[in-house]
Amino acid sequence: MLVLWILLFFLILCLIPPVIMAFFPIANLLMRILLTFVIFTTVRQHLGDGAITLIVSGTLVYLLVIKWGYLTASLYVFFYVLMAYNFLSVVIWGSSVVLRKH
Repeated sequence: MLVLWILLFFLILCLIPPVIMAFFPIANLLMRILLTFVIFTTVRQHLGDGAITLIVSGTLVYLLVIKWGYLTASLYVFFYVLMAYNFLSVVIWGSSVVLRKH
């Protein structure tokens, strides 16, 4: 029963950003700007400064922010909450224990 409540919580958590973005245009703009900065800084950190960074960042911004903005915002908030509660560390620890046994 507890697992169902947790899944329901995560489902509601994933639905909150698109609803807020649909009803409040300023929230839509702010979330898209935040996602653009996150994508650009992540790509620049991995690829360095240069033309390839701009090409990859532009492609990702077009796909993730312009075309699939609501889905990307939901996933960003979902994984941000999981990282805030250190849930992903439990998943990584559990998968390492299972993989070590084989």
